[in-house]
Amino acid sequence: MADRSELALQLTDAIAAARAAVQHAGNRAFRAYGLSHRAHAALNAVDASGADGARPKEVAAALGVSRAAATTFIQRLEAKGLVETTPDPEDDRGVRVTLTRHGLEVLLRVGQLERRLAARAIEGMPASSIARAVHVLVGFKRRLEEKQIGVVR
Repeated sequence: MADRSELALQLTDAIAAARAAVQHAGNRAFRAYGLSHRAHAALNAVDASGADGARPKEVAAALGVSRAAATTFIQRLEAKGLVETTPDPEDDRGVRVTLTRHGLEVLLRVGQLERRLAARAIEGMPASSIARAVHVLVGFKRRLEEKQIGVVR
């Protein structure tokens, strides 16, 4: 049996590979609707902000990009008819971004397709195995967040 440090490396490699596979499957779903992974994340960020809409800095934070990059991205989504911008009533210089009806429909359809792809991926896997994997991953995440892991030279 491998030692614990080898098991830790195997676990992190498996997590990274699974995440990449999930993103690849998600990208197929997004492309079916003319979206990228990042466009989907932006639409989700706008949707999560509620009826008042999102500020570009909130979209930027969700995407992990600068506000300027998010603004450019928002303009592309607006050109596709997925979002609209309106003046921010709380900031004369700012805007709020909201989903259009078309944007909401696309977001919902992509979400449904994503769920179907995920369901197909686990077909034939015992529910107990899936539950155990979720339990292990949640515990692993919690332990990483709790540990003060320093760099050892």
